[in-house]
Amino acid sequence: MSLTTVPVSHERSAVLSRGRANPFAVLRHVDYTLVIGLIVMTIVGILLLKGAVHGIPSLRSAAEKQAVFLVVALGAMMTACLVPYQWLNRLAMIVYLFNLGALVWLLFAGHTINGAKRWVMLGPVNWQPAETMKIATVLLCAQWLALYPEKLNRLSGVLVPGVIAGVPALLILAQPDLGTASIFFFLFLTMMLMAGAKWRHLLIVCGGAGIGMASALPLLKPYQRERLLNFINPERDPLGTGYNVIQSKITVGNGGLFGQGWGQGSQSIHQFLPERHTDFFFPGAVEQWGLVGGILLLLGFGFLIWRMILIMDNARDRFGGCVTAGAIAILGCHVIFNVAMTLGMLPCTGLPLPLMSYGGTFLVTTYILFGIVLNVGSRRFVLSGP
Repeated sequence: MSLTTVPVSHERSAVLSRGRANPFAVLRHVDYTLVIGLIVMTIVGILLLKGAVHGIPSLRSAAEKQAVFLVVALGAMMTACLVPYQWLNRLAMIVYLFNLGALVWLLFAGHTINGAKRWVMLGPVNWQPAETMKIATVLLCAQWLALYPEKLNRLSGVLVPGVIAGVPALLILAQPDLGTASIFFFLFLTMMLMAGAKWRHLLIVCGGAGIGMASALPLLKPYQRERLLNFINPERDPLGTGYNVIQSKITVGNGGLFGQGWGQGSQSIHQFLPERHTDFFFPGAVEQWGLVGGILLLLGFGFLIWRMILIMDNARDRFGGCVTAGAIAILGCHVIFNVAMTLGMLPCTGLPLPLMSYGGTFLVTTYILFGIVLNVGSRRFVLSGP
């Protein structure tokens, strides 16, 4: 699967010229199938969240807050869809440097929660720069790949995007946030493959990244190193660092084939399952809806990715296709890593499940990313101006 530019036919030329005069013309060409699927998945997530925290006083209003975040996210997505994505191409470096500066600032003055400096306090809002940094990295990498496609034939053409993704990954690793940092590696790898980079160049960069990750192990907190060890054998510390994975597996098995019913999961009600509203959302959902429900959720994510692939394949320019490839990488990696983590197939690294795990910054930035993808799809038919 490669990124190509779609030629403009004579029939579309009239539509394109009309779109230049009307900035809202893009709304007629939005992939509303993707929009509906996105909203349905989020509402299902809110319902499952309500059932998972049912009867827990400290989380009683989590679902209601998530519904408010959804309203904000829809507004952010519409804005991202209406702004011509070519403008984002021009602003990519500024957006990247702003978020990079925020990550540096976090190391010295960030708000600490659970031993990690990941948040900036903006009044009642907690902003997590690592989430917006993903979008900034996608934009700048896409800009490079669109401007210099011929450089992908050389190692230097792969090294530059590697640095673009690697610098924020190291800053995020220092917070520490191993899970989010790992997303940047797979984001880079996916975008390079979609853009047509050569395997031997990617292997060299991946080897260097592996050495860098090994040298960064001393930066990990003791509990993070314990998580990596307990991935091999969670039973070595069943009441400590292995507790989360063990309880997660029990919760999944407790759901059986069709689940215990909405709000009836005993593992969640009795609070055996940790972080049931964030990192371990998926086991709580399976406990309520069973294996069948879990498979349906994964099929839902697969449907969204399929629609995004269609947009990527039909993007009118290389920048739009690369941005969509980056969005696919972020969504896909989050889903795969989160589900695999909760099933004990990967180390626990604290990655939430997109559209479903509780969190305002994560939901809003995810919708912004989808808004940009919808923008790419609709601009095939509408000129964005000079």
